[in-house]
Amino acid sequence: MNQAALLDVDGTLIDTNLLHVLAWRRAFERLGREIEANRILHAIGMGGDRLVPAILGEVPDDVAEQASAFHTEEYVETGLIEHARALPGATRLLEALRERGVRIALASSARREELDRLLAKLGPSAKHVDVIISKDDVSTTKPAPDIFAQALSALGQPAEAFVVGDTVYDIVAAKQIDLPCLCVLTGGIERDLLEQAGAAAIYSTAQALADDLEQALGSSRRAA
Repeated sequence: MNQAALLDVDGTLIDTNLLHVLAWRRAFERLGREIEANRILHAIGMGGDRLVPAILGEVPDDVAEQASAFHTEEYVETGLIEHARALPGATRLLEALRERGVRIALASSARREELDRLLAKLGPSAKHVDVIISKDDVSTTKPAPDIFAQALSALGQPAEAFVVGDTVYDIVAAKQIDLPCLCVLTGGIERDLLEQAGAAAIYSTAQALADDLEQALGSSRRAA
């Protein structure tokens, strides 16, 4: 089977979205801006290069860079990332995909350093990952499709592919290169927003997706 799954990480496999919300809120506070948590949550899924202007509007490059640097300090250097845990069924999803011969890429707007630390949270199941694509590998992050396009290239352009994600930005990025996106609700984004954006199917958790994988793979083919 020449089929591939491009998996988002934050909010999809690893429970980090609220940690990112806290880190970004602290970063913006250090810039003198008070931003409500829910607004930040609904911007999670973009890379910092897209999230900062989405929240603050057009700002000078040095301000955007400072915000991203503050976020890294708050998220990584203060140890927030160490509170991350694998979401229910994350490891089982990796195993189920591999059992069916599906090749696996992690495709995330996070930095590679962060992804390497999060990969450890998946334990032995991390060995099933064939390719890791991070923001360090592309010039523009989600909702641009570059990360998913780079993942397909790294996997040798499989005949069939689909995305698994948790945000509207995963769906938008996938649709730009004609990939269906199966979504999970563990990132905190409302079901109706994912439906409106065009999710091919929606599951409560990665475990629910793994349990229904044959049907999900059919859904991804029909949506392609």
